[in-house]
Amino acid sequence: MMTTRWPWLLLLLGPSLVRSAHAQAEYRNLDAGFPVRIEDARVTERYDFDIDLANIRFDALSAGRKRLQLEPRFSYGILPYTEMWLRVAAYYREREITPRKGIAGVGVGAMYQWSFESLHLPALAFASEAFFPTGPGALPPSYSFKTLLTRSLLGARVHMNAGLASYTIRTAPTDCLPIPGGTACGGQGGPSLPPLDGPCSIGSQSEPIPLSAFCAAPSPASNENANAQAVLGPTITHGHWTIGMALDKALPLRSIVFVGDVFAERFEGIGRQVDMTAELGARKQVSPGVVLVGAVGRHFKGVNQSTFLVLGATYSRALQGFWRRF
Repeated sequence: MMTTRWPWLLLLLGPSLVRSAHAQAEYRNLDAGFPVRIEDARVTERYDFDIDLANIRFDALSAGRKRLQLEPRFSYGILPYTEMWLRVAAYYREREITPRKGIAGVGVGAMYQWSFESLHLPALAFASEAFFPTGPGALPPSYSFKTLLTRSLLGARVHMNAGLASYTIRTAPTDCLPIPGGTACGGQGGPSLPPLDGPCSIGSQSEPIPLSAFCAAPSPASNENANAQAVLGPTITHGHWTIGMALDKALPLRSIVFVGDVFAERFEGIGRQVDMTAELGARKQVSPGVVLVGAVGRHFKGVNQSTFLVLGATYSRALQGFWRRF
């Protein structure tokens, strides 16, 4: 009699005893910067809340400079096939740079998955973001729009991203002024340094990289900084385009995906050539709600060549709240 009851007990109680498998495929969802720049045409699932708090990037720049970035990001599947995100870009630099640390800005964006992958067509998505610089002398906001394609092949996936954005620089003054770490002068010639990571550093004249544009004003904490800020030139807005391709390979039994990408970008209007970057990264799911990411990359073509390392973690969980009524 007891033997015949066991199948019925398992059928009734089994679902409540099994551990939730939520986000078991989260390791395959490639977000921009987590770990590589190129991402897939897949949005965060509806009611899924992703928290990226431990995402760190270390850059070894040219001329012996270094940079540490922390970018917490929050994304939520707010509507069917639609996600929204909020990110905060913070930076920390070497001692000779002023300002040395702070928050570069806040980005608010959304992505919509237009179509899923079919037998003959790739998945298609569109994304857009507004980035608002912060701090003293902050530049005007920048805006971006991106198209994403993903196509599955035998044992791998191919991703293509193409984006167009705006960026703003501040023209340099015509006179040399003393600032912490050296002097700032205009009209030095050579390629300008666009805001690759938020506010540009204003370094000393001894650096081999010419400074012909200001990307952000220094903090007015001293008289020298105040004098430098008082004569900053007007802001100029230009276009910035990006195009790139990535290939990923998943190992489902190990809940890990490896990805490599190459992308080109150009900052128009400042006489700068095309910049090229290559990256190799991986995403590993260590629990139903936690994914670890890591990548190495090389900005191998351009004025400001660099090598960088990315490490981070994402926590995912279902969060419906009052949105379940809609």
